[in-house]
Order: sequence, then C-alpha cells, then structure tokens
Amino acid sequence: MGVSTKFSCIRFFLAVLIGLYIGINISGLFHNDTTLEYHGPHSAPGTSSGNEDSNRIRQQLEKSQAEVKRWKAETEKLKNDHSSSLRNLDQLKKVSCTQEEDETKQKSDKINDTTSSSSQLASLNKLSNTNTHPFCQSVLPHPAPTAMSLWNEHILQILSASRVPNDSRFMFHDFTSQLLQIISPRLQRSVKTVPYDWRPVENALTVGFERYKYLQLSQEERHATTINNSNDVPSPRPLKILIMGGSLLVGTNCRMLMKELNFQFQLPKRECTWSNRVGQFLNSFFVNDSNSSKKKKGDVEEPLVHVTKVAMGGTNTGTGSVIWQYDLIPEEARNPDIVINAYSTNDMHILTALEAESANTTLRERTFEMMQGFVRQVLNTKNCNNKDTNNEPIPPLLLHMDDYLGNEQRKIWDTTELSQGAQVLANYYGFVSMSYADTIREFVYGDTYEKWFSSEWWVQERRKKTLTFDRQIHPGMGMHISSMWVTIYNLVHLASTYCSMPTPPHRMNNISEYEAGFWGLPDLKGDFKEPMGKPQPQPKGLPPELTKDLLLEDVTSLWRQSAANDQQQQQSYSTSTCSDDENTPHQNHKVKCPFSWVSGLSLQQNNITFIQEYFRHQSSTWEGWELSEDGDKIGFIPSAITKTSGKNSSQSMVLDFQYSQKIRSITFFFMRSYGTKWIDSELKAKVWSSNHQLLEERNMLGTHNKNTSEIYTEEIILSKPVDAGERLQLEAKLIGGETFKIMGLAVCS
Repeated sequence: MGVSTKFSCIRFFLAVLIGLYIGINISGLFHNDTTLEYHGPHSAPGTSSGNEDSNRIRQQLEKSQAEVKRWKAETEKLKNDHSSSLRNLDQLKKVSCTQEEDETKQKSDKINDTTSSSSQLASLNKLSNTNTHPFCQSVLPHPAPTAMSLWNEHILQILSASRVPNDSRFMFHDFTSQLLQIISPRLQRSVKTVPYDWRPVENALTVGFERYKYLQLSQEERHATTINNSNDVPSPRPLKILIMGGSLLVGTNCRMLMKELNFQFQLPKRECTWSNRVGQFLNSFFVNDSNSSKKKKGDVEEPLVHVTKVAMGGTNTGTGSVIWQYDLIPEEARNPDIVINAYSTNDMHILTALEAESANTTLRERTFEMMQGFVRQVLNTKNCNNKDTNNEPIPPLLLHMDDYLGNEQRKIWDTTELSQGAQVLANYYGFVSMSYADTIREFVYGDTYEKWFSSEWWVQERRKKTLTFDRQIHPGMGMHISSMWVTIYNLVHLASTYCSMPTPPHRMNNISEYEAGFWGLPDLKGDFKEPMGKPQPQPKGLPPELTKDLLLEDVTSLWRQSAANDQQQQQSYSTSTCSDDENTPHQNHKVKCPFSWVSGLSLQQNNITFIQEYFRHQSSTWEGWELSEDGDKIGFIPSAITKTSGKNSSQSMVLDFQYSQKIRSITFFFMRSYGTKWIDSELKAKVWSSNHQLLEERNMLGTHNKNTSEIYTEEIILSKPVDAGERLQLEAKLIGGETFKIMGLAVCS
C-alpha cells in the first residue's frame, strides 16, 4: 500500500472518531433532556436543579467544542505532514523517473547498438553461409530449395521433357504421367550417398552453367562470340556424361511395350534406353524450352550436355575397368565430367556367379572386387580444372546406379549382395550411389506379376494356362523412364546440397583450421586448453585398397605412405598437363591405345565397313577371318570356306604396328559361348618384335560350361616393352575347334 493511501486512511479514521464522539455527547444531552423532562413534573419550575443541568450542559458543550478544536488541529497537523510527505514523494518520483528515463535511454541505445551489431552480424553470417558459385547465385535462391521441392515445383516441365523426340504425338503421355505420379514421392529413397570431395560437383556445375549461359544467346550472338574469341579460348563446351553398362543399357526389351500397344513410330533400342533419355531430358528441360522463343528456322541445335553410352551385352564392371583403363571409349567422350556405372544387373548376372564359382570365390567377393577396381580406376583419373585455385587435377564425378531386382537369384537376400557391397565402397571411397531398385522395391515385392517397373517374370507355358516363374533380367520401358528420373533427381540433389553450403573449404570435405565467421560461427574464446587428439587432415589420394586383411591400426600409416609415394607423380602431372587450359589438348599428350576397337562401343565401331578398313590397314596377313553379326554382336570369326576345309593353319591374321610411343600391352576382347560348334574352341596369340623375337604368347578358350555367351578380356603385358618407332607384330591363329569370336583389340602404352 502506498504512503498517500495510508494517510488517507488515517484522516478517514480520525473523522469517524470525531463524529462518533460528538454523536455520543449529543445523544447524551438528549438523554439528559428526556430524563429531566421525565422527572420534571415532580419538581417545580425555576428550581436550582434546572440551573445546574443547564450549566452542566453548557460545560459539556464547551468541552466538546474544545475537543473538536483539538482534533481539528491534530487533523490539520496530519494534513500538513501528509502534504510534506506527498511533496517528498513527488520529488523522489521525479528523480526516479529521470533516472529511469536515463536508464531506459541507455538501454535503448544499447538495444539499438545491439540491433545494429546483430544486423551487421546477420549480414556477415548470411555472406559466410552463402555459396558464391555463379550457378547457385543465378539459378537457386538462398537458402537453396531441396531437390524434392524443386521437383514438385517443376513437375509439369518434367513430364514434358520426358517425352522422347520420336514420340511426336506423345502417345506415351498417360503411361508416363502415371509412372511420374508413382515415382515422384519415392525419389528420395533413391539417394544413397553423397561425395566426400565436392570439387567434381563444382566442376560439373561450372561447365554446365557456362554452357547454359552461352546457349541463352541467339545464333547471331553465339557466332559473334566465336569470332571475337581468340583461337585459344573456344566457346564453352557441353557437359560430358559417360554411362557404362551391359545388355540392359543396350536396350534389350525396352521396346516391347510399343508392340503391346501397337505404336508404330520408329524408336531404335539405343534411343529407348534411360541413358539416352537422360541426355534428351536435360537438353529439353534447360535449353529447348527456354530458347523456343529465340529459335529461327534453320538454327542449329547445340546441346547443353553430351551423353555417351558405352554398353555391350554380356559385359560387367570388370570389362568396364579395362575399357576405362585403356581409354577405349569414343574420342568425343573422353575426359568426361560425370561417369555413371550402370553394370549392376550384369554384375549380378549368372555369368558372373558361375565365373566366381570357377575361381573358388563367392559372388559377393567377385562383384566387390570388380567394383572396387573400377572405382579406383576412375577416381585415380585426374582431369585438369582451371577453376581450381590450387591448380590441382580433380577426378570426374562418379555415380553408381543400382538397378538390380532379380531374378538371377531367387532368394531375396542373395539379390542384395551387390548393393550391400556398393554401399560399403561408396562410404569408404566417397563416391555417389543411387538406387532405382530401392525406389520401387516395395511395388515389386508386393506384386511380382507387375511389369511396369521390373522384368516379366511370370510367363504362360506353351499349350498350358498356368504361369511359371521364368528367368528374365531385362525390364521394359517403364524401368528406363523411371531410371532416367532417378538419375536426374540425384543430380538435382547434388546441386541443391552443394549450393546449400558455404563456398571454400567444403569442397574437399577435409579438416582445416577453424575460421571464425565460416558457417556463421563465432570467434573462439581461447579461455581453455584445446583437448588433445584433434583429427588431422586425411592424406591426399585414395585410401588403401579395402580387403579382408586391412587392419584399423595399419590404415593410417598405409594411407600416408601411399600419399607420399603419389605426391611427386601428381606434382609432375599437374605441372606438365594442368598448367595448360583445360580446353586445349597438351601438345605432348598421347592416347593410351593408338590402336583400339571394341564391338558395340559406338555406332562407328559397329560399322562393318569402318572395322574392315581399320584392321586391313594394319594387316600384312589376312587369311580365313571375316566379320560376323551373329547374335547382334559384331566380331571376327573364321570364314565358312576355311572352316569346311578343316585347315586350321590357314585361319590366321597378322597385324603390324609401329607407333611414336612405347607399347606395353595388348588386350583381347573375345566371346565364350556354348553349343556344338564351340567345342574345343581355342585361339593362340603371339607377339613378335621387329627382329622376329617372340615376346609373348597366350592361349584363349572360346567355350565354357554355361548356356550363355559373354565377353571376356585377356591382357598380355609385354615383359619387354616395344620402344617408340619400333615395329611390333601380332599373330592370332585358331588352333582348336571350329570357331572363335574376337570382339575387340587394343594395343596400348
């Protein structure tokens, strides 16, 4: 209760007491008067008792008046004291208010200063949290949207870009729309791992965005840009994507739906596959739609991305490693920015299973070994990137696609062996892995009779109405359309994640010194000692090969030793090669294999006229061999005339080579098959020097105990390399059986 309130209460209380006092006295008087009046008749008027009463009343009134004056004086005194107290309170209040105003002003100033500092800090934090890559600044807002939000926002454009050009009327519109609605909410399930090293992602975005900006120009502006540029600075090149796989990527069974629906437009197998669809999608989505208003009649369409497919039936990742090792891919596809391994179905093929069994190993061990070899081959390949501030070579962006659901193996656990190994390797080496299989696995297990997403496993027996579970590993068109979306979504996910992170140190994903402000984090206080055992940056290069015998206590020392051994070699490579512009070939650069042909790697390498001229130009002896397209697989076999003569001695070819670089190996690609004509099939290869000295010889069997045809490789390492300018001679001769099929040959440094 306040002071003023207390004094008000006292005044009220005193007034009440005075009133009561007066009232009591007055009531007493009236009481006396009544008594007198009551007793009056017994007394005579004017007697002495009446006078006494009057005097007593007068005295009582005087006493009461004096008492009232005294109380009034006390009240006045209290009032004065109260007023003085109120004045003191007002003064105190004024002083207090002044102090409060000063304090409030100071607090306000502090708040304003804090707000200003917070605003500046927020601005700095925003800057420190922002990715400054031109793609991130120009295409995506900050913070970067998730891949799913971008997918949802552009779903109609995605549907439109999913139409292949051959389907001009979009006859597959309804089928594609239904697939897209089913697949879209499950695409996040396809994302398995992201890379350790984000520089390949950055490089791909840089190349793609520079090309995109160039393609936004009109034809006249592009032509003017080309003229104004010097010869040393060509126009931005397309983003290069290389996809490697087996018969599934060739397009086996992809067109069966066209026959079922009776669609008559032309669609070659190679254009039906998801690898071809990825390139068409990216070019349609980012270029064709955005430039449609600028197009004029006669304009030449230039692609944003160039997708190359390297696919042969009956091959697996082991074959892919050899192709990559010796750079046997088409010339225009060499040094790709992105590499996708799509061998998973063929890796789990029964061919590989039987191969593993014959080698006294397990399918899981064999697929793990093949995949690790491929990963190390690709990640050890360094492409120069002139945008790298350290001028260090970087590897291509490697992605692994798991598209295998079965049914080579009937046990579901067995069908997951490759995907388990892929996840171990992806987390060990830090490459990107994605899974079409995991995206739609629940549909397949819930209904193994469906054939939109998986192969047609249940088939009707001839002359019977019953269905049998048949061996089939090649899905139809639905799988190819969906796999295209899985690939696109994972690329979008990488771009979105990259743009969500600040620019500098995250690219290597390595441990570095603390940097205040980075990620918006504060300065270190340094009040206490830093705990011991802070992890050090990992060594450069790949970690040791992952084997069953690799120990935890050894992995660090082995990795550091490997990094030290590779440092000098990488410095030499960087100095000799990466100092040049990335778009300009180095003058001293030599192709790995000056002579190479592998069936099915490109349209040119499937052209019979080209193959014949290519080989005959190198041959000094050509007896009894011809090209065959049997089984849609082009290769050299003994001619029919020679086979009927039974003279194996004449079934030989001799090729002469002479190059301006040292030759260290020769690799054969050949088929192994089954049946009567393949019994005892055998080829002998001999390598001779210029002075007719036998350098190496090797026998290759053309048959195996499997009811399938597959491609094998045989690498002949020369114990004594042939020097540059020296002549080399290769002889291939059939020494057993009726036939043998050579599917490729590479002479390499």
